[in-house]
Amino acid sequence: MEREDVGTDILLSRPLISVYMPTWNRETLTIRAIQSVLKQDYAHWELIIIDDFSSSFEQLQAYIANLNDPRITYIRNEFNSGACAVRNQAIRMARGYLITGLDDDDEWLPTRLSSFLSCQHKLQQHGFLYANDYLCDSTGYHHPDELQVYPKPAYKKSLFDKRNIIGNQMLTLTSRMQQVLFDERLTAAQDYDAFYRLAETFGDPFKLDAITQVLYVNHGEVRITCSGRKFAGYLDFYRKHKTKLDVSSKKYQLFTLYYIRNKKMRPQTLMKLMTLRNLKRYLMMYSSFRNRKF
Repeated sequence: MEREDVGTDILLSRPLISVYMPTWNRETLTIRAIQSVLKQDYAHWELIIIDDFSSSFEQLQAYIANLNDPRITYIRNEFNSGACAVRNQAIRMARGYLITGLDDDDEWLPTRLSSFLSCQHKLQQHGFLYANDYLCDSTGYHHPDELQVYPKPAYKKSLFDKRNIIGNQMLTLTSRMQQVLFDERLTAAQDYDAFYRLAETFGDPFKLDAITQVLYVNHGEVRITCSGRKFAGYLDFYRKHKTKLDVSSKKYQLFTLYYIRNKKMRPQTLMKLMTLRNLKRYLMMYSSFRNRKF
């Protein structure tokens, strides 16, 4: 397993943290996301915003210009290249020792970066760090206590082989992320794939117990990843990694593909994919148990 040496002298310094943010036609939300970076209690960061040829961008461009903050770089591309391509564009530009991402429709709590920094020594043995999130199903909130906690399990490969337990963001060494990058061929599961390869190359991730981010799940605006492409992306992910999966994980992944398509399974298919976990998922999808959570 390849691991880079994380020297003690760097762990005790104030490392520059690069933040990559792709955006497309979500000016108001992007401004909210930028504001959450500006509120961080750790100030040694750079924010790289790549606008993927938005049709409306003047408000966002003017907001960033008025900030006049040298830590923020805004680039509007001359053509639309997709979320993974613009993420990679920003990652290649990153100058920080550490790197993390922020989706333009989410926001950070003020302790996001400092919480990760308090555990940066874990990168000596772990490929990357991740943390819990809050979920917001409306356009805003008054206090985080109002929000639903999105807890994530501590890392186990047996869980990660079945689903993305990391979420949409993590923090790692920039050099590691620049080596792995996002797979621009995938139409979905891009985060899952990139983080899977990070763990495979640099070691198991480490989970913080802190809650550091708010994920907006119902903001009413266009989403960068079209739901119609989700099945194809997850199918490509499965084909890409299936040789590394045990039988139970393969059954879980294949069941997920039926779940995404909301396609009724024939009895023969159901029997082939049957595990206790998949039986619970099947009941949740197709029976009176569908409102229960497993």
